[in-house]
This record gives sequence, structure tokens and C-alpha cells, in this order.
Amino acid sequence: MPDATAQPAPTERIILWLGGGARPASRTFGSSRVFPAFFELANFQVDYDVGQGRIIDGGMAFRVWRNLGVGLDLSRYRSVNCAQITTDLPHPFFFDLPRTTMGEVGGLERLELGAHIRALWMMQFVEWLVVSVSGGPSLINAQQDLVSSVEHTEVGFPFGEIDFAGHTILGQSQTTVGANLGVDIDAYVLGKLPFVNRFEVAKQIGVGVLIRYMRGSVDLLVGDDPVEVDLGGLHVTVGLRLRF
Repeated sequence: MPDATAQPAPTERIILWLGGGARPASRTFGSSRVFPAFFELANFQVDYDVGQGRIIDGGMAFRVWRNLGVGLDLSRYRSVNCAQITTDLPHPFFFDLPRTTMGEVGGLERLELGAHIRALWMMQFVEWLVVSVSGGPSLINAQQDLVSSVEHTEVGFPFGEIDFAGHTILGQSQTTVGANLGVDIDAYVLGKLPFVNRFEVAKQIGVGVLIRYMRGSVDLLVGDDPVEVDLGGLHVTVGLRLRF
């Protein structure tokens, strides 16, 4: 008598996919720098807001034994964001009398390239529906535009105010190892459509939704100052599935 609690395994060995989507949640991080000015120390704080961006991913999975499979995904996430800059600049004549100004910069690019190794538990509930849960390590390359310096203009005598005048951008890149967890829902319904179901290959083509959570972090340098940057988040992609 079959085990009623056993989970049905797919019959196909290989699944290929290609999809696109977005990361719905935003992330924030900050950096600060100290520099000499007027015989004192000035500083500026940058608050970065990494918002929603587009994701392209693809990969393959190979069923090795019953419900167990292994897979490799490649993903690309890109977004262009803004940051808020707050600067405290010493007075040119009086000590301990800093002037404060604020500014906003845009066009800061975040790019994350990921290679995700996954162990999958694949379950075929009906002939056309396969659900997989997975997890494993991720190799992530992060590229981030950072504000490395700021510029200001004096309003005029008695020099009690300053205006934000500009900034310098430094692009930094670092690679790290993170982790990923995911759920993949694949529906092979093309073979059920009229005028298409006569073709056997139609049963092997489907659409799927991949919900992946990826996490990692890197330390990027602005001069000699490290900036801790969190990577990843929730990724949701929809795309084509092929099974063999």
C-alpha cells in the first residue's frame, strides 16, 4: 500500500527557466566622512535609499533522486536611487560654530549580480503543477555609487550660512557570499489550450513564479572609511519554464 504522506516526484529530469520581475521592498544605509576645514574637523552624513528595481534571472535545475534536485540560477538587479546629504562645516573665523546644510543627489546606481546554488525539494501535485522549495549559498557582486566628497559656497559676510554646491561620486564594487531561500511554482498549462494540446511538446512548456529571499552584505570603501552595505532582499520574478 503506498505511503499516503509521500510527496509525489516529477517525472522530468531537467527544468530550464528565464524570467523577469522586481524587488518590491527598499533598503537604506548610511555613510559618514570627516575632513579638515578652517583648522577644525568638518563632516558630512549621506543617507542612501535603495528602492525598487528590475530583476532578470534564469537558470536550470536537475532532479538527482526522487524529489531531490540541484539548481544554479543567475540574477541581475539594478536600480537608480537618491541620497540625502547633511554637512556640518566649521566657521572660517570662530571655533565651535559649525554651519549646517542639506542637499540631495540623484542618479546613484546599485547593481547586484548573483549566482545562486540551490538544493531543491520538487513536488508534482498534478501533471501540470510543480512546486519546489529551495535554499543554498549565493555569490553576490555588488556595485554601488557612493558620495565621496561635497562642495559648498559661502552665502556672504558674516559667513553664518552656506549653500550645498556639488558632490563627487565614487563607484565601488565588492563580492561576497550570502544565502538564498526560495519557492518556485510552475504551471504547465499550455498543453491544455485548444489547438495547442495536439502537440506533445506543449506539455513541456509552462510559466512559473519564483519567490526568492537573498541576503548578504559587503564593506565598501570611501577613502579609508568602510561603508557597510546590505544586499539582496525579496525577489519576485515571473517567466518561461521548460521541462525535459
